[in-house]
Amino acid sequence: MMLLRLLVVGVMCTVCTIAQARTTEDISVGDIVELSLSQLHPTQASIGYDQVWYKLGRYSVDRKKLFDDICEANGQRGVMGSVKSASLLNSDSYNCEARVGTDKDEMKTVVIAPNGQYYLTDGHHTLNAFYEMPKGGAHFRIHLLVAKDYRSLPNMTQFWHAMKEDGNVWLYNQSAQTIKVSELPSSLGLTNFANDQYRALMYFSRGVAWNKPPSPVPFLEFYWANEIRDKVALKEFDLNDKAGYERAIRAVSQVILTLKTHNVGGSKRSTTQMGQFRQFSQKGLDKLLKSNGKVDNMLRYKHQLKMKQ
Repeated sequence: MMLLRLLVVGVMCTVCTIAQARTTEDISVGDIVELSLSQLHPTQASIGYDQVWYKLGRYSVDRKKLFDDICEANGQRGVMGSVKSASLLNSDSYNCEARVGTDKDEMKTVVIAPNGQYYLTDGHHTLNAFYEMPKGGAHFRIHLLVAKDYRSLPNMTQFWHAMKEDGNVWLYNQSAQTIKVSELPSSLGLTNFANDQYRALMYFSRGVAWNKPPSPVPFLEFYWANEIRDKVALKEFDLNDKAGYERAIRAVSQVILTLKTHNVGGSKRSTTQMGQFRQFSQKGLDKLLKSNGKVDNMLRYKHQLKMKQ
């Protein structure tokens, strides 16, 4: 998240250390650590399942997109050349466009707690997709950027207080009700998270009614989702059908475009600061709805899941 990256400015090393991270003793803010997904602790209790299902649906028909996303998450831009014989279990079997950490703005971020454990502060959707993909799972490894180090704090109680103050934890459930730290998932894995359909629709309305601003507030999409919860009744839409999903995207987008507030969802940010468009983007919607686009990939995967149940 941008806030976390801003905290890094001024202390980031010129050439960041890439650590295998079996111990945190020699790791500093700005370093890049390689971790297994099992080592990451979530800082939010819900995600938009449809966003993860889109990614998994796309990966199932577009192998290059899968390796593109892995390279991007590692700060290596995209994948180069053929991925026909590439293996998720062997990073030497495919080539990314750049070295690890070249594009830090695209990397997911973690903070280090007083107990030495890593807490994921950005990337819950992408890394849950990596967790759920075939041959992914708990042992899949990824490079992450250390955005803040809380090890100087005396205990975990002070850690969570600081996390709240810094805006690095989202202590609300899928209905925007307050939760306790103890109610956060202990690990990645889709079934460990509640499904927030409004959060998913913020992903699918991106590029249609809003886009991420240059300096986004942490958990930006959740603030937007909270703003529209009582303004759009999703039960009125068939979200298993393309036409129904389009209507839902249009309804959410119209609400976003007509909002006038300086405190979107409790963010203390105005609609403009949160990326609101001046007008509806039909081009953005057409891109979403094109054949084999995001909505098609998501719905196909969702239907496949239902057939397996």
